[in-house]
Amino acid sequence: MTTKCIVCGKEVDRSTIICEDCKRVTSADGFVRSIKIKRCPNCGSVFLGGWTEKSAKEDDVITSVLHDVFSLRESKFQVSGDEYNRKVTFNGISSQNGENKEGQFFLQTSLSTCPVCTKKLGNYYEAIIQLRGDRGERLDSILEFLIGLIEGSPSRDVFLTKMDRIKEGYDLYLSEKQYARGAARKVIDRFGGTLKETSHLVGMKKGTELYRITVSIRIPNFQKSDILEMKDKLYVVMSIKGDLVTLLKFDGKSREKFKLQDLEEYKVYRNEDDVREADVLYRQGHTAYILDPFDFKERAVVYSDKSNKVRVIKVGDEVLAVPTK
Repeated sequence: MTTKCIVCGKEVDRSTIICEDCKRVTSADGFVRSIKIKRCPNCGSVFLGGWTEKSAKEDDVITSVLHDVFSLRESKFQVSGDEYNRKVTFNGISSQNGENKEGQFFLQTSLSTCPVCTKKLGNYYEAIIQLRGDRGERLDSILEFLIGLIEGSPSRDVFLTKMDRIKEGYDLYLSEKQYARGAARKVIDRFGGTLKETSHLVGMKKGTELYRITVSIRIPNFQKSDILEMKDKLYVVMSIKGDLVTLLKFDGKSREKFKLQDLEEYKVYRNEDDVREADVLYRQGHTAYILDPFDFKERAVVYSDKSNKVRVIKVGDEVLAVPTK
């Protein structure tokens, strides 16, 4: 990849900001040089061989020029003139021969919208992340996690163009396909769920087909420690990893693994109307006598754990202890 020399405008390798011819000229005493840079009026980033990742202060730009163009260390400088045409007078130690070096140059700044801001202003996006699940605090917390991943990207090329809140959940429009895929996978790895990707052609650029993708994340309507009822049997959700859920039967003796899409019709118990915590009053073998949190009467439940509290579920008129392992 190439960029342009900030002195003469000649194309140079992206690893430098000045061509070899101009670098040789900078050693000529008394040569007044003109350095041209661009500054984005929206984000403040500067084009100095390449666009900076964030807003750059003028002093930092001048220091970079003195280091990369004039090969100076321990440099000092003074500026005069307006912000678009600065005269910079400098002195410092040459990093090439250790001699003192002084001179001046003009720093000419023009305004130009950087590629990232151009995309933002044009509502550019390459991917839509569809976040689906039961609306509520859990889905909102997952949304917060997902937005944190996007905003925490070290690359300015990754940004959230817009977000729509709809009946089924949220649609997030993202600037980069690959980052959208990675962020969606991190959501699934952390919270469980299913992932589906589709793509559609949106145009051509220099003979290459351009695609946008839609990544659909579907979060199950249950989470770890919730209780499921399937075919008149009760299970505790022990873990959800990706699209694989591990369930513990209420007998506490066996576990079963299911893919989320293979789960048959089930009912979820989680709220205080059905599941509560009870104090253990005393024990006899594998029987725990508890203070029933539903009617505040003493009740016996089968529970082998030695803890002083037990989670219980009310199914009809029956109260059962929820196994833990």
